[in-house]
Amino acid sequence: MTRTRFEQDLAAARREHLLPGREIHLRHTRGYQFCELCLITGTSEGNAIANIWNTTGVSQPGPEQLRALDGDAIARDHGALAAVIGPIRSWTFDRLDVAEAGGDKTFGTITAAWMGAAEAAPVTGGGDWGAYQPAYIYRDAAMTFAAGTQVYVLDAPDGEVFVMESFTRHRDPALSEERLRHLGGRLQLPGGWGFRAETLDRDMEVSAAHHGDLAHVVHDDLHNTYQGSDVARAFSALCRKDSLW
Repeated sequence: MTRTRFEQDLAAARREHLLPGREIHLRHTRGYQFCELCLITGTSEGNAIANIWNTTGVSQPGPEQLRALDGDAIARDHGALAAVIGPIRSWTFDRLDVAEAGGDKTFGTITAAWMGAAEAAPVTGGGDWGAYQPAYIYRDAAMTFAAGTQVYVLDAPDGEVFVMESFTRHRDPALSEERLRHLGGRLQLPGGWGFRAETLDRDMEVSAAHHGDLAHVVHDDLHNTYQGSDVARAFSALCRKDSLW
C-alpha cells in the first residue's frame, strides 16, 4: 500500500471510530495486563487496513477468554476480511496517556477501545509477527518510563533505538519482568541487532507526536513489542547506540 493510500484509509478509520474528546489516562501501568484485537478491513489485500482495539483501561481479559475467541467468526460478525487476536501482554512503562481514543467493541466476553490503526500486512505477517521488521502504527499516545526503573532496548543496525513497551508469555510462559534484563541471551537476534538493559536516571517519555502520531514499532522473536526512537523524535531525550542518553 502506498503512503498516500494508507493516509486516506487512516483518515477514514479515524472518522469512523474516534469518539471526540475521549481520552485514557492511567498511572502505575507497569505490569498491567492487556490484549489487542485487530479487524482487517478493506475491499482487497491491496487496500486493507488493520483497526486496533486495546483492552487497556476498559477490561483485563484472562487466558480462558482469549482461548474462547474464534477469529473467523469475529471477522464474519464484523464484516471484516480477517481478525487477528493478540496474546495477553504486560506493559513495561509506568504511565499511559492516550489523547485520542475511539468507541468500544466487544469480542466474545472481551471489551476493548479503538486506539489506532496500521497497514494490514505487518499485522498479518506470519508466525513471527514480523520479528525485527519495524512498521508504523497510528496512535495518539504517550508512554512514560519513570526514573530509576529499567528499560529494555533493541539497537537496530541503522542506529535506531527501540525501547520495550510490553512483553508477553505467549512463547515463553516463564518470562517475567525480572527476567527481561537477561533477554539478550534468549533472543535470536539478526546480524547487526543488539539487546541491552539500562537504568534511567530521569523520566523518559516515548511518543510519536512529532511524527504525525505514527509510532515506529517492532517485535522480537518472542513477540515482545518495542517502540523506536525514530531519529530521536519519539523520545524525550537523545538516544545513542553506545548509551541510552
